[in-house]
Order: sequence, then structure tokens, then C-alpha cells
Amino acid sequence: MIQTGEKLKVFISSKTGDKQDCTKYNLARKAIKEILEATGLFQIYLFEETGTSSTSAVNHYIRNLRYADVCIFLIDNEDGVPEGVQNEVDEVLKNKIPSLYYFCDQNSREKTSLQKSLLHANAPKSKIIHSFEDFIERGAVDLINDILFTYKAYSSGDTIHPSNELLVDESDDENKIVKDEKISIPNIFLIGNKNISKEKCREYFINMFFESEKNQEEVSSDTDIDYYCSKFLQIMFEGVSYYTFEVSEYLKVLKTILPDNYFKIVKLRWKSIGEYYSNNLSESIETLKIAYKESVLNKLEEWFIQDILIDLRNQINLYYESRNEYTDQNYGQLELNKMGSIVFYPIIDRHEKNLLEQLEKDRQNIDIKGYSSKIFLGDRSLYTNSIADIFVEAMIFGSMTHLIHLYSNIQNLSYEWFVRNDEWSMFKLNFKNAIMSLDKKKVHRTAIKFANHVEKLTQEEAREIYDYTENQIISHKKLTAQLLAISEIGYYLNDSDFSIIWGGIKKQLDSWKNSETGIVNQESYIFNAFRRIAERVDQNYLIEFCLSILKSESVRYHNSAIKFLVNSVNYSDANSTIIAELNKYVIDFLEENANSTEKYYVKLLCCQLGKILDEEEIQKLNSKIQEKWPEFYKMEYLVETNRDDTIDALFLENQLKTIEFRNENQGKNGTYSRYVDSPFYSIINVLSIEGTSISSKQIDRIFTATSNTILDPKQTVDDKIQAYKLLYTLCRIDKDIIKRSTQIVEKLSNVEENIDAFESMMSHVQKQMLLFAHYLLLDLLQKDIWILILNELSTYDDEGSQIEACKLINSYLKHGGETETSRSLLGLFFQFSLIWSNSESLDLRWNSIHLLLKLLNIKEYKDAISNKFIRIINEDNSYVKSRLVHGLDKIAKVDIKTAKYILERSLSDSNYVIRKLALSKKYILND
Repeated sequence: MIQTGEKLKVFISSKTGDKQDCTKYNLARKAIKEILEATGLFQIYLFEETGTSSTSAVNHYIRNLRYADVCIFLIDNEDGVPEGVQNEVDEVLKNKIPSLYYFCDQNSREKTSLQKSLLHANAPKSKIIHSFEDFIERGAVDLINDILFTYKAYSSGDTIHPSNELLVDESDDENKIVKDEKISIPNIFLIGNKNISKEKCREYFINMFFESEKNQEEVSSDTDIDYYCSKFLQIMFEGVSYYTFEVSEYLKVLKTILPDNYFKIVKLRWKSIGEYYSNNLSESIETLKIAYKESVLNKLEEWFIQDILIDLRNQINLYYESRNEYTDQNYGQLELNKMGSIVFYPIIDRHEKNLLEQLEKDRQNIDIKGYSSKIFLGDRSLYTNSIADIFVEAMIFGSMTHLIHLYSNIQNLSYEWFVRNDEWSMFKLNFKNAIMSLDKKKVHRTAIKFANHVEKLTQEEAREIYDYTENQIISHKKLTAQLLAISEIGYYLNDSDFSIIWGGIKKQLDSWKNSETGIVNQESYIFNAFRRIAERVDQNYLIEFCLSILKSESVRYHNSAIKFLVNSVNYSDANSTIIAELNKYVIDFLEENANSTEKYYVKLLCCQLGKILDEEEIQKLNSKIQEKWPEFYKMEYLVETNRDDTIDALFLENQLKTIEFRNENQGKNGTYSRYVDSPFYSIINVLSIEGTSISSKQIDRIFTATSNTILDPKQTVDDKIQAYKLLYTLCRIDKDIIKRSTQIVEKLSNVEENIDAFESMMSHVQKQMLLFAHYLLLDLLQKDIWILILNELSTYDDEGSQIEACKLINSYLKHGGETETSRSLLGLFFQFSLIWSNSESLDLRWNSIHLLLKLLNIKEYKDAISNKFIRIINEDNSYVKSRLVHGLDKIAKVDIKTAKYILERSLSDSNYVIRKLALSKKYILND
């Protein structure tokens, strides 16, 4: 038998164990292992045949799974999908490992939820078999056929094109990336024409990017430049202490390759780096000033001097930032301005230029490839070698700026590879280094854009991403990085890790809060973190933290604290003592600051407290609100806290007057206003509360005023959209309103397609949406407009329009609208909702789930929607999944089996909030 040096690693997954019902699986697994290994082409992993290990069983088989080339799954429909197998399925899907699925229907023809989740175009291959003997016969043949097909496709120039852009262009001798190139220092630095090895550093970056198993080959143990640089990489990327680095020994090696006049300056720069790592910015700055003056005195090359000044400028900015100060007399920048010329690094700039050029060539190649083409990657170490080269150059010249800039280079390269090839390791590397940029918007947008990938993080991977922030050097920058990390992965950490990490962050936050010199620009990062992980943090701590700020002299933070208390605290989880303390603050505020700019949020807080305070505390609050804000008390406050028909009618009358006033004054003399509140939504909210009683006369007046908003060309697009939604509600809750309002209904029916309205530059809603909103209203007015709605929906090809259309349809179907709408129109909504549920837009998917939940009880759509829900709970983001978990009661009424599957998956979800929500729905399992 021919034996090959390289073999394909095959992972076989199925139910396994020592019990009687596992025997058939164990026999089938062993049989196919023997068949595949007999070919000499495969190395098979079976968990039961592995020896003892120092790692846990789970970590052991997951690690082997990640390094597998192919995975084969064997599922018996009767047994279902065990938790261990499901974990392996999740890992395979996350890491894009090629897989074959076999579902045996010998004892049950009912499809498992896993099989249903694979019923889509891009799903892995799956087959139905009728016995385990079929699996043994077909498994090996199918795998070999699949490999042969891939090879034949690769060899066919018509269908699959290798990515030649990853290969070196031999004709471009000047700019090409050469794999075995030695570092080329400018001639002035050469001593005895020495070349410098970079083998260890290049190997380090290869392992970083490809998460490959450690190269077992012996690497030279010489204590040369490469050796010391590779040790410093552990400090930059593995959280190893700077004090483990043998600076004096490294400098001895540097002395052998650098001329004395340069070495003396580099030695000073490394002294500055040491002070920087010790957070002694003032000492580091003084050392850099000496290095700069010495380099000028010795007439060293301009690029070298400018590099020192850039380090100096950046560190001076950091110094003033840490003191909440600003200077326009930055010594480093002033000296740079005097030099006049733009800095150019002879070696580093060439490496970065080559790297960016190659990435751009690859991007263009991907953009123009045919839909049937596939890209096979060439030698990507060419790219990582460029990063290694940049790093070693920065180490030789002691450039702190270029060392820090390395995180950006790594983020850029990993991002390109991730978006191109959807590699899991590239996603993690990109996410870690995006956090190191300390750009809050960039980090959050990355998390939103790739929300489905964030969702697949294991608890260990979440901890890995957080721990990477330890590589930040300056203390306040490290806290910022930690806050960014916990904001995005805090719900994915296990309980123990979260408790330890949050405990450490809390100490720093308390120090910031109690200090008069706390860094001001950290405020936004702190409250962003609070908002993002509020469900997992003790609510009493959050309230106490905000109260402490509100009682302090730090007025600049008050707005953030009061907004957080209104929007992000779950008061049902807070104790009565802290609630009473908050109530006291509100009462004191009303006494002293009733006309403050913060009163809008305090009013909202009053409404929340009015629902949860005990009798003694509520009397104190009510008394003070009546005294200071009597109109607010009679209207918004009582409506929110005290259900009463008289109060409702009074509130609705007030909102009606607001609509009439705005109808009359909006656009008068060319003046337009954008309002914070919406009387249309306020009325919808009151009418949506069960038990609300309202007279026909009042409904008719609201209907007329709202219709006038739509008919008036001076009203804004936003106001008209809100008005349409209110008309939908009025028509649903009062079936006779159309008959009673014939004149205004006729005017609405005769509105031309070009509906006029004022378009605000601040609004994201397009004027075109008014036409779709009007078509929906016409349907309620018994007009036949199905084809018009189809034509209009078909034109919405941008995310914003699709989201607004979905919201309008949801409003249209409220109050039992799905039972009163024609089947043809419902079918239209169903088709578009399925399309939108596959969108890359997180918000559009979330809104489409609302729509699918409304359509679920229509018999013809039940199976398709249930299958969609199964895919969502397995693959989508927690934001979207949370909508499903909230809707479990409705799902259970229609399809109890799907509801239980969703609940079971949610109870073991990687996201804390999903698990918490699922626990509140656990009673469904008993149905």
C-alpha cells in the first residue's frame, strides 16, 4: 500500500458512549475508519480511541475538530442530535470546515431540527440513508468522490481560478515581495555588510495569523537580533511583562550592527521605551528630547530625526490627555513643522507600500471574478513577512510609534482576509486589534457588521479577546480598551471570568468616579460599557454609581448619568433602599432644579418610579410633582402610572390639540420644526393598552386631525409616516370609523401618487416611503391595490427603505390585521419578510422577525417560518434571536415542537441575555 507523508484529517461525529444504544454508532464509526485509513490518504479521529490527555475531554476533541480537514456527521432521526454533536456542528459551521451529513430515517422519517436548518442553498452536503450499513458503504465513497470533484474543478480553468495575485510578479524586481529577503538596512548603517535573519519573527506572525500548530523544526537558538525581537513580540501580543526583556543584552547586539553615532541615539530611544512601559511619560518625553537634540547635533538622516519627533509629539499628547489638558505648543510638532519636508522611511514605508499594493490587487481580483469561480489562496506568508519586516526595522531603530502602529497593520491585513475568505481565526485577530485602536465607533460597527460571528464566540474565545487588551501599555488607555472589550464580549464570558474581570474594572471605575482628576474622555466609554452589559451587572451598583455622579460637582457627567438611569436600568432587580435613595434625589431635584435642562429625562424617570415605589415613597413623589410640575402630573405622569378612563381621555385630548396646533403652524412663513415627542405614537400607545375606553366622538376627531396631517403638504415626511401608522390603528380598533368619516376618507382616497411633504435633512426616511404607507391605508379603505404594493416594494433595494417598509407592514398588521388582510397581500408580505430575514442588515432581520411572528399562525406559512426560526436560533445574532425568545409563547401556540427546540437551544446559548430570557420561558418545556 502506498503511504503518503501528508494525509487529510477526518473527524467523525456521532452519538457515542458505552451504553447499549450507542453500539450501532461505535461499530459504524470504527468500520468507516478502517475503510478510509486503508486508502492511505486519511488520518481519522475518533474520540473513544484517543489516549489520556492533560486537557479536558471537551477541549481535546474540539481542538482536534478545529484542525480537521473534513468532518462526517452520522445522525439517527429517532435519537435526535445529542448536545455534544450539536456543539461539534456549531464548531464546524463557525470554522467553515467542509462537512458531510448523514441522516438515518430507518426508525423515524421525521426530520430533525438540524436537518431542517440545512435546507438552504449554501448549506453543507447532507444525505438521507436508510440504515447504518448505508453509511458504512456510502461514507468513504462520498468523501473520495468529493475530493476528486474538488481537484477536477481546480484543474479546470473555466470554473475555478487560483488567486495568482497572492504570488510574486517576477517581472517587478523593484516592488515585489520576496519570501526569503533579508532585512536591508540603508547603506549608512551597514557594518561589514551584515545581513540580519528574521526567521523567528516571521514564524511568529505566521503562527499568529494562521493559528497553526507550532512548527516542530529546530530554529536557530543564537541570541541575535531575531532572537531578541521575537522575545519582544511576546510582550506586545501575549501580555508578558516588559521587565522580562533583556534590554542591555539586546543593545549589545544592536551595537554590533549600528554605527556609534546612531547606536547612541537608539540606546536613548530604548531608555524612553522602558519609561513608556513603566507609565513614566514625563521621563520618557525628556529622554526623547535629549535623543532629538543629539541626533540634530550629529547631523543624522532627516527621516531618523523626524521619527524621533513623531514619538515625542505622540507622547506629549498622551501626557496632556492624562492630565485633562490640551496644548497647542507641542514641542515635537513644533520641531516637525520647522523641518518642512514630509517624513519618509526608506525601508518601513517600502514594506507598507508593498503590502497595501498587494492587498489592493487581491481586492480587485475578487471583485471581478465570475460568480462560478473560486479563489485558492497562494503563499500568504508573503504578507505576514512584510509585517515581520516592519516590526524588526522598528525594533532596530527604537521607533515606539511604529511598534504601536503594528496593531493597525495586523488589523488591516486580518480584516481583508476575513471579509474575503470568512476565516474564523482572521475574524478574531481583526476584532482583537480593532479594540486596540480604541476607536469606539469602529469597534461597535465591527461587532454589528459581523454580529453573526460575535455570536459564535465561545466563552474561552471571549476571554481571549478580553485578555488581549493587556497589551495596551498606558494605564488609562488599557482601561479604555478593557471597557471596549467588555462592551462587546461581556455577555459571552462565563460567570467566573465575568465576575473576576468586572471586579477589576469596577475598582478602576470607582477610582475614576471619586477622583477630581479622572480622565474626562473616558466618560463615554464607561457609560457605553454600562449600556452594553447592563443586564449582567448588579442594578444596585449601576444606580449608586449614577447617583454618586449626580450628587457630585462633575456637572459634565450629569447628562450621561440621568440618561442611563432612564433608559438602561432594570428597577425590578434593584432593592428598595437604593430605589428610595433615587426617589430622594428626584424630589431634591424638583425642589432645586425644576427648570433645569435635565428635566425632560427627570420626567421620564418620575414615570418609571411612579410604577415601582411603595406607598410611602409614592406619596412623597406625587406631592412634589404636583407642586412643581402640575401640568405634567395631570397628563403624562398619571397616564403612565394610574390607569383611568377620565385621565386617558384628558391625555388623548391634549395630544389631539398638539396635532392640530402643529398642523396649523408647521411650515408657516417657511419655518419648520423637528419635534422630540410624537403625539401620534403617544395616542397609539394608549390605544394599544388593553381595556382603554374612548368615545367615538374623540376617535373621529383624532382621525380627522391625523388625516389632515397627511393631506397637508407642509408637514414633514416623519410626521406623515407616524400619522399613517395612527390611522392604521384607528381603522383596526374601530371598524365603523370609515363609514362615519366619508368626507375625509374620500379626500384620502383621492390623494395623488406624488404625495407632497417637507423632507428634513436630519431625517433618514425617504419621501418615497409615503407612497407605500398610503397604499397600505388604501387597502384598509377597501381599495384594490395589491399590484401597486408589489410594484412599490420591488423598488426598495436599500437597507433604510426596506426597514421602514417592514415597520409600516408591522404597524398595518397590528390589532389582528393578519386575520383581516387578503391572502394575496399576506402572501406578498410573507415573501418579502423571508427575503429580508436573510439580509446582512441586523436591524432589517430583527424587524422581519416581528413580521414572521405575525404571519406564523397562517397555516400555509407555518412550516416555512418554523424552519426559518430554527435556522435563526442556530446561526443568527443574539439581537435577532432575542426577538424569537420573546415570541416563544406565540410560537408554542402554533408549533410546540419548534418552540421547545428554540427554548432548549436558547438555554445553552453562548450569550448571557439569551440564556436569561430563556429561563423566564422554561415553563414551555412542560407543555
